Amino acid sequence: MTRQNVRLILAVVALVVIFKAIKDRDRTSGGSENVDRATREIERLTGEVQPPADAPKTSKEGLAAAIVIDVSGSMKDKVAGRDGQREEKIAIARRAALDLVDQFAGYAKDHPDEPVQLGVFEFSRRRGDPDCRPVVPMAPPDRERAAAAIAALRADGGTPIGQAMITAKLALDSAGLSRRHLLVVTDGENTDGVPPDRVAIAIGKRPDVERPAIYFVAFDVEASRFASVRDAGGLILSAANATELNDTLDALLRGKILVEK
Repeated sequence: MTRQNVRLILAVVALVVIFKAIKDRDRTSGGSENVDRATREIERLTGEVQPPADAPKTSKEGLAAAIVIDVSGSMKDKVAGRDGQREEKIAIARRAALDLVDQFAGYAKDHPDEPVQLGVFEFSRRRGDPDCRPVVPMAPPDRERAAAAIAALRADGGTPIGQAMITAKLALDSAGLSRRHLLVVTDGENTDGVPPDRVAIAIGKRPDVERPAIYFVAFDVEASRFASVRDAGGLILSAANATELNDTLDALLRGKILVEK
């Protein structure tokens, strides 16, 4: 090998080392920038999820739950429903939501001395509409009042899970009760707005008395996609069809939410 070739090889190696160093520096800088951006967003969200000005300043003993249902376009897709027949997921979600109202109403009847409030919300990104909308505003559970509203749920739009969590959390604050639960039923990952894990982290930074227990039911979607919400303190469950959704929600209510004080 000639001396000229050796110099050429050494020059190429030097360039490779330089380019790698530049790439590593940019990657490190970009990662740091992303971390800083996430930190700033969480700080902003921590303020955004503070109780509304008209919320009670102190909590009284009682149970409040916000049921948040995904009504994005993918909820038109079909899975195994009743009797094994394939049904649109939105139809299965309607029945499950009404069953939840029934169970809350039964609990309230059996515990007349305990305040019980339930709100049902739908969420999707649609032109001209808020990302999360009350279907049944927070109030004592009433099946007759809820039935027509839940029957009107329709699937369309994107999936703004994080914003839905914010809306539900503020509704729980306004209820002013000590036991707070936020239940999200969704069939997909967040597609619009703030990520749900950052909202969960922000909620976790609020005082204990404000923080609801957070549950996600991954309906016809891998529960692992919500691992970051789990890492932020949420309980993640899964359901692939109508039977599993009913069983999962029933177990959640009996084991976590509708339990004795």
